[in-house]
Amino acid sequence: MKTTRTNSSKSRDNISRREFLTVSAAVGATVCLPGILSAATSGKQTFTILHTNDLHSNLVGLGPELDYSPFTTGDDTTRGGFARLATLIAKRKDARKAQGPVLILDAGDYSMGTAFGSAIGHTGAELQLMSRMGCDATTFGNHDFDLGPEVLASAINVASKAGHIPAVVAANTDISKDDPSLAALKSLAKAGVLRRYTVIKRGGLRFGIFGMMGKESIFYTSGSAITYPDAIETAKEMVKVLRETEKVDIIICLSHGGLVQNKDGTFTDGEDVRLAKAVPGIDVIIGGHTHTALQEAIIVNGRTPVVQTGKYGQNLGELVITLDGGKLTVESYKLHPIDDTIPGDKAIATEIETFKKRVNKVLFASRGYSIDQPLCMITADVPNTFTDIAASTPLANLITDSFRKATHADIGFNANGTMRAGLTRGKSGVQTVYDVFAVAPLGAGIVDPTAGSTLVTGWFTAQEIKNILEFLLIDNPAHPGEYFPRASGMRFRYDTTRPRFDVVTAIELGDIDRGYSAIDITEKNERLYSLTCSLYIGMILNAIPKYTKGKLPLVPKNKEGQPLKSKVEALDDPRSGTPDLLPPPGTLDQTSVATATQNGAIREIKEWQAIMDHLRSLPVKKAGDLPTIVIDERAKEVRAIKVG
Repeated sequence: MKTTRTNSSKSRDNISRREFLTVSAAVGATVCLPGILSAATSGKQTFTILHTNDLHSNLVGLGPELDYSPFTTGDDTTRGGFARLATLIAKRKDARKAQGPVLILDAGDYSMGTAFGSAIGHTGAELQLMSRMGCDATTFGNHDFDLGPEVLASAINVASKAGHIPAVVAANTDISKDDPSLAALKSLAKAGVLRRYTVIKRGGLRFGIFGMMGKESIFYTSGSAITYPDAIETAKEMVKVLRETEKVDIIICLSHGGLVQNKDGTFTDGEDVRLAKAVPGIDVIIGGHTHTALQEAIIVNGRTPVVQTGKYGQNLGELVITLDGGKLTVESYKLHPIDDTIPGDKAIATEIETFKKRVNKVLFASRGYSIDQPLCMITADVPNTFTDIAASTPLANLITDSFRKATHADIGFNANGTMRAGLTRGKSGVQTVYDVFAVAPLGAGIVDPTAGSTLVTGWFTAQEIKNILEFLLIDNPAHPGEYFPRASGMRFRYDTTRPRFDVVTAIELGDIDRGYSAIDITEKNERLYSLTCSLYIGMILNAIPKYTKGKLPLVPKNKEGQPLKSKVEALDDPRSGTPDLLPPPGTLDQTSVATATQNGAIREIKEWQAIMDHLRSLPVKKAGDLPTIVIDERAKEVRAIKVG
């Protein structure tokens, strides 16, 4: 039976000024199944929500790209992949439909994280495929804004013109400013493609669904002309509109807010939980942002379930709820793993292959790479786990070495959280461009518009380098290790028993071949040292004085010692539970941008490009062989030495 969408005329004609300010004049939409009653029938009713969150453009399975075989089972170890996800959604929907209506929902950050996400403005692949999988509605997460409002609008526009797009609901996203960068989003809102909420009428029940950005995720989208009204106040307004105007039976919030882990590993707090407590009119919260794989629903106020599936499409959540005389009860909740026990949907897989060709053209071809190109071999997994610093050291050393080699700086620098994926050996050990790009997929350029964070170089005093380390060594208890500093050309010692902002006891410059020499880390040492990192990290470093209210001063400089012309909004340090490190965008002195001349044109040296160039330069046993990443004592070198 075909599902159709029509705009609610009442919401359209009587729109308030505040409603206009938050997304569109076309707020509200009703999704109806022809012939179904408009009001809830009496007696006990059951409905099912199948849900995802933080898909991050993982259209193919997690693991070596060459191993992924979605049409066969029992022959690979990859998790996720839209083809297999589509199969399971269809299977679970079919299994549940006899018990009542089934909704398929997503809680945001559907984009960014792989090569597909970086080319999203050209393909809109994620939204197209989500719709083909039956997704009824999604919302925005912070990473969906990574490439700016124009690219976001382009992606939605491309997908909607192709005829495949779920409802995009965003209740506290304000695009009303008179700014050219918002023009395309405003057009989509006026057309009803973007909306504050949607109403789905299915199985005799009316479901009101709205989307929400949490406070922390809002922080990571700062810098554009978009603003975000208070989540709790907006949610209260949405509940009132949906109950009183739209007369819905069930209110569902797609909340990109997240959860905070307790010391015992359980989850009872976080923005999603606080939202449910503050706005008891919300019946269900489908959460995201913190990549939390909840094995059990958190029940708030004795009735409202809060759920989340983890990340990257590794799981499909299934929430079964009964409504009896106005009383809502969770009957069951389960995470279904997406693995190779599930044969993939061939139509979805075929579309993904088509998208790959487009991605290759817009992202890699101009820099001499190809998406399926084998780059190197690994003999064992090279993980990026944040909680095990030693295990992720080889990957961190490899990346920072590549930065230092690309720009010949004194120091190559990074933080754990920007390593978005590890390298998995799989069956053959072959790592392709697609696999390696996923290690460093975030950010955008300055000199040229192609995707990927550019490398930038700043000059700092030794004391300023110490201040950088001090800031990043402040751990996040919700995600331990994600800010941990990584370096090449430098090693340092730190003692966590010492007072805050004074845990670094020594810094040495050098490497394992030349040896290390200690430098004076007091203000007496006025020498400048060059440090290369991604722009993504560089903007965090530039904001350290703001985050610490001047307790850790530093000024990024050029090689002549003049301050770089940078601007970052004065915001509080946001570290309270996010797995992401995206800073507020600002402007950066272009003289600090690492560039190279290629075919007569000046191009940025992208973070991912530096890593790939470095891998291609590794030694080979014989001509024609792929380079091998060797995990030896050199690869495991400890450059952050804990002394207390």
